[in-house]
Amino acid sequence: MASLSSAKTLGGVGGILVFIPFLSLVGWILILLATKEISDSVQDKTIFDDALLAGTTAVIGAVVFAFVFALVVFTGSSAGPFAPGPFAFSGLFLGVLAAFWIFTLISAIFLKRSYEKISQRLNISAFATTGLLYLIGAALTIVLVGFLIILIALIFQVVAYFSIQDRPPSPGWGQPAAQTFAPSPMPQQPTTQQQSPVESKFCSKCGAKLPSVAVFCTSCGAKQS
Repeated sequence: MASLSSAKTLGGVGGILVFIPFLSLVGWILILLATKEISDSVQDKTIFDDALLAGTTAVIGAVVFAFVFALVVFTGSSAGPFAPGPFAFSGLFLGVLAAFWIFTLISAIFLKRSYEKISQRLNISAFATTGLLYLIGAALTIVLVGFLIILIALIFQVVAYFSIQDRPPSPGWGQPAAQTFAPSPMPQQPTTQQQSPVESKFCSKCGAKLPSVAVFCTSCGAKQS
């Protein structure tokens, strides 16, 4: 069963392993599993979908980078592909390097989207900061300063995951929507005023109907006994 406690452990440990060169891939897998736990816990499938797309494009970018590195190593020259030679070879190197940058940028965009959603659901701003720094760093890797920004993003990532609480602070999270029942108004009973019957009598002279307390007849004016 998915839980934020598991996500905290997986993401925190994974974030630390990312700093270790030979365990970096394991760290990213743990982070991906952490986003799955969060996605299931807050019932937002798009969180994991965006993280999975970020991981997929990052792997493609890493493969491209490895290809570029292999080109440099197997040239047999410290100058690498930029050594004097056919212009086509240098063009190939620049093209592959541009492809690596594009895939890295796309990966950062999807990761930013995933982390922004986590930040909103869990109310942890460090996730939004991590996603933003990743995107800025990925965009600036072409001038190398981006790698330093990505390093800062990795630090924020560890802080973000270890800031996860067992339950997010948003009120009513994980609870069924409370149904508020307004008290139904009591049916109003028709108020019927029961008037006591008025006693009456008849005029002794003309026979007109009169109240029992009448002293004179309202019709003929005769005094009543």
